[in-house]
Amino acid sequence: MLPGENGLEPGSNFAARLLPWLDKTWLNKLNCELSFCELNPLLDSSAMNASHWFSLAAQLLDEQNDYNSFLLLQGTDTLAWTAAALTCLLANFSPPVILTASQLPLASPKSDALDNIKFALEQTLQLETGCYIAFANALLPAKATRKFDSEGFNAFTAVSTDLVNSHFWPSSGQLTAKELNQLAGSFQPNLLRLPLIPSLKDAWLAQQLEGLDGLILEGLGSGNSPHLPLTFKRITELHKTQGLAVGLTSQCWQGGVNQNYAASAALQKTGLVALGKMTPEYAEARLACLLALKRLNKITAEAVFLYWLDK
Repeated sequence: MLPGENGLEPGSNFAARLLPWLDKTWLNKLNCELSFCELNPLLDSSAMNASHWFSLAAQLLDEQNDYNSFLLLQGTDTLAWTAAALTCLLANFSPPVILTASQLPLASPKSDALDNIKFALEQTLQLETGCYIAFANALLPAKATRKFDSEGFNAFTAVSTDLVNSHFWPSSGQLTAKELNQLAGSFQPNLLRLPLIPSLKDAWLAQQLEGLDGLILEGLGSGNSPHLPLTFKRITELHKTQGLAVGLTSQCWQGGVNQNYAASAALQKTGLVALGKMTPEYAEARLACLLALKRLNKITAEAVFLYWLDK
């Protein structure tokens, strides 16, 4: 990132700016050849969406036989979403994929950018496969990592390890680069993540759910909800008549959804998928990828619900 008229914004020629910061002795010890590719046009990570995940996955598939590993640099705001999506779209991808970013731009005083990049590069040479986030000297599983600090250098944490080693994905879900590029240019799922906060107005909310492809509800505690009978009735109707995919995560960073309370009973009757300890970011990215498979007639609508819960 570089200073712009309205604040920090993406800057081009990052490789030329990075290389002078990398110690030549350290690079020689790595014993690897670096190749750089820059997104064109440049994009702030806050503007990234599913189409960019599809495009990135397509490029990685095109180049998987040309490199031993891949390091992706992007902003921190949507890093967890990108990593989560790539774990799905590249389910059988052989080279390791590491994502990293920084809290401060490379040239800023006391920036964490160089340390994160060096650590990530070292990890790409040690891993054989898999998708991870490398940040603040920690290697974090892409499926379970969230950004929890907007300022501190230890900005990311893995909130659960329950799903890290699972590999529950449709056998027909391995997309080609051509198919991914097709999706990048034509498919943008309409998803909504909705925290079930105490002040929601039931009658108003029930009217706002039209046109959605997927709905991720963020329940209170272990998956509870305020009293929203009209909303839940409408969700049930949309699920039955239009196949609306509805999933339930928790507001809590640890523990997930278990729905042991009577306060969750009305939610359970809507046809939703209780997503356990899945993070909201992974829930959204995984659903987007499953809906993409449905768009290409790779899976049925029923399979979207079957495979959304990753186990």
